[in-house]
Amino acid sequence: MARLLPSAAVLLSFGMAAGSSMYLAKMCRGQTCDDPAFPLLDYDEASESCLCRQHPCWSDDGKIHTCTTEDYPFLKFKYEESGKLVCECSSTPHAGSVYIASGLCAGHDCQEPEFPILDYDEEKGECICRANPCQDLDGIKHECSDPDFPILRYREEEPEEDMDEAKPVCECGAKIGNPPEAEL
Repeated sequence: MARLLPSAAVLLSFGMAAGSSMYLAKMCRGQTCDDPAFPLLDYDEASESCLCRQHPCWSDDGKIHTCTTEDYPFLKFKYEESGKLVCECSSTPHAGSVYIASGLCAGHDCQEPEFPILDYDEEKGECICRANPCQDLDGIKHECSDPDFPILRYREEEPEEDMDEAKPVCECGAKIGNPPEAEL
């Protein structure tokens, strides 16, 4: 088991939880992931469908990364341009997309606290860093204050029959840190 300790990892300190790709929310409307063993909502290009997946740092070429310090307890991932997975410990919760981070935006990383979410702009065909849409959804700033559910997630529900637009949903997702014990 590989452990990321502050001395061995790039330590991140963002002001808000990251976990709300609008591109992914549109592709995966009506879906959510509540199983702690498979907490990440993602898209699988091969099957052209959405799925719930394990955190990629829980199975990195046979290594299980964990974050054990009080100041940096959250596991974060990104992919280098070469496709190499990079696992880090962060002070802020993170729930990204493997499809976006590795398939569409390898080599990109969002470091600005105001724009922590790596996303894909379909209209421009480029990777962007965006603010969490739940920070200002229809004039309401959503927050997650329960330490067991710290990830502010944006998702969309299918439009109702009499509506043309999808229904935006902001919710607090469970902490993603170390893999569930039953999975080890």
